[in-house]
Amino acid sequence: MRLWMTLLRREWWEHRGGFLWTPLAILALVLLGAGLTLSLASSNEAQLSYQIEEQAGADSASRAFEWRGNLLELLDFSQWSTPVFSRRAAQFRAFVAQPFILAHFLVAVFVLLGTLHEDRKDRSVLFWKSMPVSDAETVFSKLILAVWVAPLVTIAAILLAQIGTLLLLTTAGLAADASGIGHTWMHAGIPNGAVTLITGYLVQGLWALPVYAWLLLVSAAAPKVPFVWALLVPMGLSALESIALGSSALSSWIKAHLGFAALPRPESVDDGLVRPGVGLAEQISLLFSADMAIGLAAAAVLLAGAVRFRARNNDL
Repeated sequence: MRLWMTLLRREWWEHRGGFLWTPLAILALVLLGAGLTLSLASSNEAQLSYQIEEQAGADSASRAFEWRGNLLELLDFSQWSTPVFSRRAAQFRAFVAQPFILAHFLVAVFVLLGTLHEDRKDRSVLFWKSMPVSDAETVFSKLILAVWVAPLVTIAAILLAQIGTLLLLTTAGLAADASGIGHTWMHAGIPNGAVTLITGYLVQGLWALPVYAWLLLVSAAAPKVPFVWALLVPMGLSALESIALGSSALSSWIKAHLGFAALPRPESVDDGLVRPGVGLAEQISLLFSADMAIGLAAAAVLLAGAVRFRARNNDL
């Protein structure tokens, strides 16, 4: 256990710039954007309604009133029923989480794609091979840090962004003398959202494991520009399948495992609202699906290849 903690700590200090400062920067931008949006909406509401009414007369007046009604509906929480409130709270949580989820994925992709390649490029791999650490332990420590440990920072940043935005929304509601402010915190679903995020990242790491394992394999094997190899090989195989067999099963499979299948995401529905497309039930179902089993089998082969290349390739 001490060895694994040391390996994970080493990986964290090497890549903390992306895994720590990126979500914190997004957190600051989200709170700043939410604050500015609510401030501008409050200060410009009457002015915008008046301008629209002046431009087109009576018909415009009804549209202006509807616009103001939509804004007040956002702040007057007493008008919402519990089911509507729960759906809109889920919508809010999913929207806030999206930039953090995307940013973590992009950072993880570039970290996994470059980490073994950079060790060979600067020949630090020779130093690490002199340590009492196996190649498998090195590869898996990089994988575990990027896929399951670093998301803890992302989850914390998402929760802080959701709570901070709720505080700003509550402040705007109190300033507008809106009623039902207490419902905001009663039905926001932050604890449930936290459980969904934690479970989601655990399952998502397994679901996207073939992608992450492929990146590590390319990082360990590519002679140069691993990013190009990581793209061209799957694209070439997909093109070959399309030409030879007239099918697109490989490209569809890759796209599915590139998606955030286990993480909350906003999806449009028939009633015009937006709700998260993934919850605990969907996550558990995905975990025990046949597609998950196939993906884990493919990831095992790719990780074995990454360990083998790590053992053989010592420099570029």
